[in-house]
Amino acid sequence: MAQIQGYNVNNVSSTTRPPLRIGLLIDSFEQRSWNYKVIEEIQASGFAEVAVVIKNTAQSHPSQGRLKSYWRNRNYLLYTLYGKIDERRVKLQPDAFAPADIKPLLADCPVIEVQPEMKAYSDWFPEDALKQIRGYDLDVALCFGFRILKGEALKIARHGVWSFHHGDNLVNRGGPAGFWEVMDGIPVTGSVLQILTEDLDNGRVIYRSWSPTADRFSVKLNRNNLYWKSSSFVLRKLKDLATGAQVCTPENQLYRPYSNRLFRMPTNAEMIPRLSRLVTKYVTSHFQHALNTEQWSLAYRFRTGPGDTNNTLYRFKNLTPPKDRFWADPCAIKDGDRYYVFIEEYLNSTGKGHISLIELDRKGVVSGPTTVLERDYHLSYPFVFEWNGDYYMVPETAANKTIELYRSTAFPFEWKLEKVLMTGVRATDATLAEVDGTWWMFASIAEQSIPDELYLFSAPSPLGPWTPHPRNPVKSDVKGSRPAGGLFNWNGELYRPAQNSSGRYGYAISINRVTQLDQQGFREEQVSSILPNWNRKLVATHTISMAGDLTVVDCLVRRSRWS
Repeated sequence: MAQIQGYNVNNVSSTTRPPLRIGLLIDSFEQRSWNYKVIEEIQASGFAEVAVVIKNTAQSHPSQGRLKSYWRNRNYLLYTLYGKIDERRVKLQPDAFAPADIKPLLADCPVIEVQPEMKAYSDWFPEDALKQIRGYDLDVALCFGFRILKGEALKIARHGVWSFHHGDNLVNRGGPAGFWEVMDGIPVTGSVLQILTEDLDNGRVIYRSWSPTADRFSVKLNRNNLYWKSSSFVLRKLKDLATGAQVCTPENQLYRPYSNRLFRMPTNAEMIPRLSRLVTKYVTSHFQHALNTEQWSLAYRFRTGPGDTNNTLYRFKNLTPPKDRFWADPCAIKDGDRYYVFIEEYLNSTGKGHISLIELDRKGVVSGPTTVLERDYHLSYPFVFEWNGDYYMVPETAANKTIELYRSTAFPFEWKLEKVLMTGVRATDATLAEVDGTWWMFASIAEQSIPDELYLFSAPSPLGPWTPHPRNPVKSDVKGSRPAGGLFNWNGELYRPAQNSSGRYGYAISINRVTQLDQQGFREEQVSSILPNWNRKLVATHTISMAGDLTVVDCLVRRSRWS
């Protein structure tokens, strides 16, 4: 758990309310590790507890027999073969699907055994079981077992039965979660936490997230990232319940038509073209890797006058580092008449980044790069700002599980650690902004999955104390969560650049107009994006910074290994 000056980011303010009462629906006490994490967090939360376990005593289901028939049916041999190869080729650490015994978490918890009435592929609870369950006065029932629940079983808890749907862009149509995204090259994989209704495909969504399709070739890797990420959703929504916040937010109830076909378990006929494309991509990627290398570099331009918006990137000048390193995460500063760009400089020989400085003018590079900050651990994303007459820097120090604030003792070359703002947290790309007298910090945080969620903190000054936003994470979308440079004002409105890592890490920059930034919530809307299209050699761009007349971006360039 992340600690912010001794404050746990998942804590709920002290209250006299009794803990929320959770009913846990399971088929077995042996669950997957991601399920274990959900239950463990509930039991440790202090504001919720598992009040009763509702265990399925049915020995077998028609659906289970149907699932087993897939493995025996010759029509699904290629899918089975791919799964076995993927399983042997990819090793997960930690593995979201490793078996875990949840009994120790539920040692004193009563168990109600239920023999459901099975109709088609649905489970109906008998009246005597329903009466027993209602006696526990549940706030929420969490579904980790049974089949499709119908009838009064959906009404056993005050706030409904909560269930996950993973993959296929938020609707599980019978195909394996995260499978079609990998096979069809879909750059994002969706997941939701919903309150079940009689209509399986139209439950009330209470949490929605978009993750990157984590691997172009491995369904196993994609699913692992997807399930670890979604394991945090339940506690977030229980925290909303405990604090009286809105559980079903308006943005999750928007009209979202589902236009894909009905995906099911892939047949051999469906697998043949997809495996062919997968093999072609695999061979092509290795061929390209043998011929080319990818290197982060910089591009910049100065405005020529007040009417120049400086937003045409093909006019930018390139700054290419030597082949043994890369330059990324630029932060531009204008000090008097001089322009400085702080960057991450990563050396291939050490496998570690440090912070360097380049001085620019309208003719080109004046000096640098010059190393200005180096530690035993990796440094990147140097966010530099001025406050009370001094310059400060917050570099990314996720490798040290800290967020650190440095003050310049002789700008721009000398820096001293001023304060450690947070400890025990893997925060990436922390970005600060002062808005109407309040300081805000934007950062991406992830413990076991890819950092594609936006966390927000507030403070009276950059020195803190920093308080987590009550709605954290305020955004869960790989297409526009992770910071991509400092916030800026344009025509009186506030904008926030964010990374779009759908398809690959740091692919593009999303420019978002901030429509709400306060203690009640955070909202923004995408107004434009910066794609790596202005040069045929570019494959990604993920940071933008502006100061005075200077705009600078980073860009991932594919270059020949022999050039």
